[in-house]
Amino acid sequence: MKRTYLMMFIALFSVMLISHASAQVIFYADFEANSSEAVPDASVNDPENWVSENDGTVWVESTDFPDGGNALHQSAEGCGISGNTPLPGVDDFSDGIIQAVFSWQDDDGVGFQFRRVGEDSGYLVAFGYNETAQVIIGSLADGCCPSGQCLDQCSCENGGNELVGVDHGLGADLSQDNSVAYFGRVEVSGSLIRVWYMELDEVPDLFAGSDELGDPIAEYDGADDLGPGTVGLWHESWGNGRVGSVLVTGPGGTVAVDPHAKLSTTWGDVKSSY
Repeated sequence: MKRTYLMMFIALFSVMLISHASAQVIFYADFEANSSEAVPDASVNDPENWVSENDGTVWVESTDFPDGGNALHQSAEGCGISGNTPLPGVDDFSDGIIQAVFSWQDDDGVGFQFRRVGEDSGYLVAFGYNETAQVIIGSLADGCCPSGQCLDQCSCENGGNELVGVDHGLGADLSQDNSVAYFGRVEVSGSLIRVWYMELDEVPDLFAGSDELGDPIAEYDGADDLGPGTVGLWHESWGNGRVGSVLVTGPGGTVAVDPHAKLSTTWGDVKSSY
């Protein structure tokens, strides 16, 4: 009888755990062709559904991401094709985590716009590379950064319009052959924006909590445009850059997108105490 009640508890707790984990995830795309438990709607993996605000941006499928998986590939070049691509269906983001895994075949940057309403309400976080060796936090209200412009053209790269600009700490002369994957995360909570940026190999777990990533590389505690608004993938020229995955969660600071990993831990804890 004791085992029966225990099994009922495990089943109920597991359902609650998986439901909680799924509720946290607003958006997840890994650009593989098929649906999965993590990506129940494979339409988010189709480049045709990623429609940029700038017609010059050309998103296509790539099969040569550093980890061997598929990726979203930006195949155009030049400041004139810079701009924002709203994430399909992400319309009311206020607080939570936005992250992606990238690789570079260009010296320009990539990032996110979020809490965006129109062209002058919301924020930009840009992950620089060789040309702009910085992480930049900017406000759309300050002109950071309209479609069709690079960061220096809107004075958001050492120009004074940015809210924060710090050295990205990755060094100089970084590889531009798509051989290295990088991890970028933005965590937003009320007025606080925190940013992590590192090689993917340094990340303990793609779905780790932010407290497991060490200190943020940049932060800004003064955001007064609280949303909600859209989330978009922004890029500055960024010819032939790749995106391996994109994740957006709601508030709470826990990613929890992998329910099976959490379930395995729970089973182990319960069994060890039985």
